[in-house]
Amino acid sequence: MTVAPPAPRHDVAAARHRAGRVRRHPGTAASTKNLRLEIQAVRAVAIAAVVVYHLFPGILPGGYVGVDVFFVISGFLITAHIAKPLAAGRFSFRVFYARRAWRLLPASLATLLVTVVLTAVFVPRTLWMDFTEQIIASALYVENWALASNSVDYSALASDSSIVQHFWSLSTEEQFYALWPLVLWFCARLRYRRRRRSGVSLAPAIAIALGALFALSLAYSIWQTGESSAAYFATTTRAWEFAAGGLLWLGLQRVRIPDVLAASMGWAGLAVIAVTALTFDASTPFPGWIALLPITGTALVIAGAMPEARWGPGFLYRLRPVQWLGDVSYSLYLWHWPLLIVMPFVIGLASGVATPLWAKGVVLAIALVLAHFSRRLIELPVIAFSTERMRAPRPRHRGVLVLAVAGLLVVALPAAGMYGSAAREQAAATTTVGVTIAADGTLTIPSCYGAAAMQDGADCPQVERADIVPSPVQAAADDFADTSGKGCQVEGSDTTVKGCEVGDPDGTVRLAIVGDSHAANVVPALQLIAKAHHWSLTTYLHSGCPMTRADITPSCDTWKADTLDTLQQERYDVVFVAAMSRTPWPGGMVRKADELTPAIRDRAAAAYATTWERLQQAGSTVVALRDNPDPSIGGVPDVPSCVEQSGDGDACDFSEAAGLLDDPVAQAARTTPGVRLIDPTPLFCADGTCPSVIGGVVVYRQVQHVTQTYARSMAPFLEPEVVGAVDAARTS
Repeated sequence: MTVAPPAPRHDVAAARHRAGRVRRHPGTAASTKNLRLEIQAVRAVAIAAVVVYHLFPGILPGGYVGVDVFFVISGFLITAHIAKPLAAGRFSFRVFYARRAWRLLPASLATLLVTVVLTAVFVPRTLWMDFTEQIIASALYVENWALASNSVDYSALASDSSIVQHFWSLSTEEQFYALWPLVLWFCARLRYRRRRRSGVSLAPAIAIALGALFALSLAYSIWQTGESSAAYFATTTRAWEFAAGGLLWLGLQRVRIPDVLAASMGWAGLAVIAVTALTFDASTPFPGWIALLPITGTALVIAGAMPEARWGPGFLYRLRPVQWLGDVSYSLYLWHWPLLIVMPFVIGLASGVATPLWAKGVVLAIALVLAHFSRRLIELPVIAFSTERMRAPRPRHRGVLVLAVAGLLVVALPAAGMYGSAAREQAAATTTVGVTIAADGTLTIPSCYGAAAMQDGADCPQVERADIVPSPVQAAADDFADTSGKGCQVEGSDTTVKGCEVGDPDGTVRLAIVGDSHAANVVPALQLIAKAHHWSLTTYLHSGCPMTRADITPSCDTWKADTLDTLQQERYDVVFVAAMSRTPWPGGMVRKADELTPAIRDRAAAAYATTWERLQQAGSTVVALRDNPDPSIGGVPDVPSCVEQSGDGDACDFSEAAGLLDDPVAQAARTTPGVRLIDPTPLFCADGTCPSVIGGVVVYRQVQHVTQTYARSMAPFLEPEVVGAVDAARTS
């Protein structure tokens, strides 16, 4: 979303005077040499869209297109900054990279350092590992790839936004800045070799490079957008947007646009950007081909920019607030997001709870003030200092290297210390015995421990914060089912069928469980039961990919088909099925109970039933497990952090009516002959309330997933129904 901060202006009136003398299209020597009012105005539009989207998404649900506007501007300006000195034989890699570093690093490193302090003071320890890891990735300009890596994990998508998540776009731009000079330099080398023979100019070689980058990256973006959510952050799916800006600059070197057409283009471009920002939303597949709309709109605005045309949008460009917003766009972008993320903790809200409007207004006001002073006290002085150094007869660039290394250490060392502190707590072994298997195969559990506290007649005392297991930090970080630790849960676009034996490999009774990450929720309980009875238990798990006939994504559909073939060939005695209840394919993700309409639920149930019938035809008994309650739609988006903040977990309870959906899997089980249903709801909720800490055990991790610790405590109470299902299957 970010671009390099604009160069300092000496006088607005002088800028206006220059604007009246430049040619009517950008890209000429005069227009790229001096500050261009239209570029500042487009920056203002982009940052306004992004900030409004982040603070008030209901007003501007597609405001994220401001990112794409910034990318086009960056491609336009950087291509000009590189191509002109290359053509004149005066380009210097050291000067180019030094200027980028002087302009970008001081403000960004200052923001990251303050963010580390805010995290240490206000943010629960449950989020320290994630936040500090992202801060370090941002300091290294690889935040986009860190987020892309996390986004392929279905459960990671549901976790809290990182306090520096907005640095992904800056990372993307820096990676483009690092590579693009090399590409254009190579084009220049080709040009110089051929010029001696045929006089070929540099422009065609650059055009070919830009065109190839545009076509290949756009094609890859279209393919990946429908395949993986990582496409949103990847440099490879965004490079074409920078290339579009470069092609625009190149084309405008040779084209003069008539006044009337240019004015019309300016208004049309602003309209396209506005329409996309108003009509796109979180469900819009992005970037992909649809990103062509805001890219085209931005290109029209830049190409049609005519501040002196009475009928064009130039009068808007010259407004002082617009120019000021363009000036501070870089700093405003840097500051607004960390403030927005930390504000709920400052005012005492639980992690993930929506920030009230008044607090968002405070965030906006503080961000604007910080942006103003960051521009005046950091950006402009550093730019002036670096410009003076660059103009020296023998410019030295070691200063920027010292700045980069020192800044990285100042940010990374405290962040690494916080990460290590949380990691040590997360790795500390719990001393709680929990569920054990006796010599005779009986599952035993201490009274009032975990799910035992939900049994009728249990009179359990209040558990002190220090005695809660796993600790909130452990629950938030890594209390996963055993199968996840062994790499048995397939992620993202992987279509590999991974069958993992987690029971008794020599068992004559063969069980399997198949589904998404919510099927993995119950694996620890089934694993204990299988080992106690010497049964084989094989897992087939894929994040975000429930075993249903309905289409989800191409990779998921491939995995489902191959896994179903495997299950039919293996002919397991019992196949357990489970899935996230608010992903009722077809129908998409629902975010609250009333969105799961009867029509959607019926279609989803029918899709499950059709798949189960194929398993039954192969001779397997199908046992469906109803999904666990979802605290995120019950008003508690982050249970571990809530427990960390509240101390005992009572403040983190939610109502059964709000958090327990009418699971399509359960509906399909009730209506499909021969399918048994196991409903574990009584182990999660009682008297209309679903506690987040039960019997001293934190129940949920990563929004709506169940901790391994609590899942294991459920085993003795699920055992009778599981044994009944297995006995029925063996006698049928």
